[in-house]
Amino acid sequence: MSRWANDVSIKPCSCGFGDKEANIMPTGREPAFDYCPNINKLDNHVDCPSFDGVCHEDQPCEPYWRMIKGSFKQIRRWCLMGEIENVNYFNHPKLTIRTRFDEKVTVHFYLEEDNNIPTFSFNDALIGHTVLIMYAEKHDFLDMSTGVRQVDGDLVVIFKCSMETLIKTFGSMMAPPGCFQCGAKSPSPTQNSPLEKNENPVSVDQSSHVDENSQLASASLPLKKCSKCQIALYCSKLCQTQHWKDCHKNLCSSMKYLQLLRELDFTTSTVMSRKKCPPFSFGIV
Repeated sequence: MSRWANDVSIKPCSCGFGDKEANIMPTGREPAFDYCPNINKLDNHVDCPSFDGVCHEDQPCEPYWRMIKGSFKQIRRWCLMGEIENVNYFNHPKLTIRTRFDEKVTVHFYLEEDNNIPTFSFNDALIGHTVLIMYAEKHDFLDMSTGVRQVDGDLVVIFKCSMETLIKTFGSMMAPPGCFQCGAKSPSPTQNSPLEKNENPVSVDQSSHVDENSQLASASLPLKKCSKCQIALYCSKLCQTQHWKDCHKNLCSSMKYLQLLRELDFTTSTVMSRKKCPPFSFGIV
């Protein structure tokens, strides 16, 4: 069963899929409902689909499920991502999010019977922050609306940044090693030693920063990691300071979840019965 219903108007993927007027010039395989050439998983319409593209909880569908020997088996992973537009705690927590496909989706949380430790805090559920949910599925509610009924707290992460910032940051992680601020690539291996080891990973000694006009010179220096998350890379203290102010201050503690997603194989998930799904948890980091 193909996803992306024809009667649902949604914003197309950046690869061109879903845009009927796009003149896609395929290089090898053309984008399809089960294939996206984007290596950034959060900008990939198969790994991180539209809400229209995810399955209904009672109707397993391709490309995530397949009938194997008489029963549905999960054959790949997926996640749902959206930026918070509204927060409501009446009766139970509800977050209204907008996906990158411009869909408005309400996520209803029912965590009373969940024995796992949640990997997010509702204190971070603020307008403008971004929610990411592994294995989200459609659910029909009594008020005739369709949204997400979330019962597993360890499959949810709230990132304290916009969706655009999150996609850009994850793109830096998926690309060849480069400075997260200016994009400069280092000709030498990445250094494991951080720039600073203060409580605040940004150096308070501004005198050691390189001049703004010396970016080319900084590109010849080895990249160094943020002392806290050990993931973000910088070519200079100047770039690290600016990136910290721009977004990394709010993302640093959550970079471990992005690293987990980066290492996770979305395309060849271990085949398993539906009863044993999901096997993944953000709580393992």
